[in-house]
Amino acid sequence: MRVYETTFIVNPQTDDATIDSQVVAISELITRYGGKVLREERMGTRRLAYPINKLTQGYYHSFIFEAPQEVLPELERFFRINEAYMRNLTLLFEGDLEAASRRPEPGELREPVAEREDDGRRRSRRSDDDDDD
Repeated sequence: MRVYETTFIVNPQTDDATIDSQVVAISELITRYGGKVLREERMGTRRLAYPINKLTQGYYHSFIFEAPQEVLPELERFFRINEAYMRNLTLLFEGDLEAASRRPEPGELREPVAEREDDGRRRSRRSDDDDDD
């Protein structure tokens, strides 16, 4: 069996019980096909990058799960036929599961900045030849 990650957005205008039932439905679908949920992350209500069906917010949820390949078409079908799911994405998980389950330290998020090889000044995107026109 392979490890997959699915992230989906649920319409936030419904009550909490309905949102919870939508999340549980995905979990049950995975286990029904012989899969096992390895990690679950409730990200909560967040602002969308762009409006979807005139909504500017959505409830984000993510699962990392192990399942046979046969679950993927059923999962996609379930997302498509249920209008409560605004968007979804399922990918093959290739990361480290232990690293994904722990929270990063505050300093761990940033990589050290490499020193500049040039004189340190920023260069303009325009060339000086454009000024002559």
